[in-house]
Amino acid sequence: MDNDLENEINEIPEFTFFDNLDDSNDLESKDIDEYINQCDDCLSGNSIKSYARKVVRNYIRYKQNMNTNSHGIYCRYLNHWLLKEKYRFKTNNFTQSNSWDKCIPLVWKKLEASHGNSGNKCIFDKENYPNAIVSMRRYLDKFCSIKEYLETTYLLNTDRDKCLFYNKKRDYYLKTILQHIASISSSTTFIKNYFKIHENCSFSNFDKTFPEIICPCDDTCMRDEQSEAEAEAKATCPLPERGPKPPVEASPEIAAEYATTNSSSTGIFLSSVITFLVTVFVFFTLYRFSPFGTWLYDRLKKEKYITKKHGGSNE
Repeated sequence: MDNDLENEINEIPEFTFFDNLDDSNDLESKDIDEYINQCDDCLSGNSIKSYARKVVRNYIRYKQNMNTNSHGIYCRYLNHWLLKEKYRFKTNNFTQSNSWDKCIPLVWKKLEASHGNSGNKCIFDKENYPNAIVSMRRYLDKFCSIKEYLETTYLLNTDRDKCLFYNKKRDYYLKTILQHIASISSSTTFIKNYFKIHENCSFSNFDKTFPEIICPCDDTCMRDEQSEAEAEAKATCPLPERGPKPPVEASPEIAAEYATTNSSSTGIFLSSVITFLVTVFVFFTLYRFSPFGTWLYDRLKKEKYITKKHGGSNE
């Protein structure tokens, strides 16, 4: 059952779109050249040029969904991919990391201009997120897509298997998201919008974004509940009245042990000695190592000096 649902999840359109953004198909198309050849910074090195070609190719793929009701989702996933690639480029090309900022925004601007005012524009995300935030936002968006798919396709409140699958996904994604958040440097400034994809997918609306659904019981669960109910019923049934129980005398061994324990003068003596030693140790520690000890020492020293002085005067 889980495997079938996993296959369904993998076929969610935006997931398929995102997964295909890394393939190497159509990267040598002449349609790509016209956007790159006009940008000198994109031709300055082979590294940025290969990234720029993928950006153009993937934007052209986005344009196929530009006029659909889901254009905003495809735009977000295109930006998720773009930010992921930005981090990878700057990590692998540290000495030329500024090539990205010079080339890619300019290519994006030309891509937007290519369709004029027709179609929905995909806003280029210029935010310099830490990589942990980039990953966190991608996982948050992905979980919200899974939740929306399961809620609109199945009745989770009545379908136990689908409900359990959802809760398992919820726990996994929530744990992964929190791990990414925990890895963020303490010097990073947190911005509220980092944790918001849209109104129904944000940490500020946690209960709506990550609802935990109570799944219906199966036959085994119902039998267990019935057994518990029967056990509770038996426990609450009044017992038949009985006469007073006869007194039970303790065995000679137990009586002797009780008498020995309670009358042991040795035990009392040892307890007193231990208490005394602990008290001495506590006061010694306070006197030797605490500010109270320093104060007390100075006080006694001063009194001794005054007493000695008065004694000398009397003589």
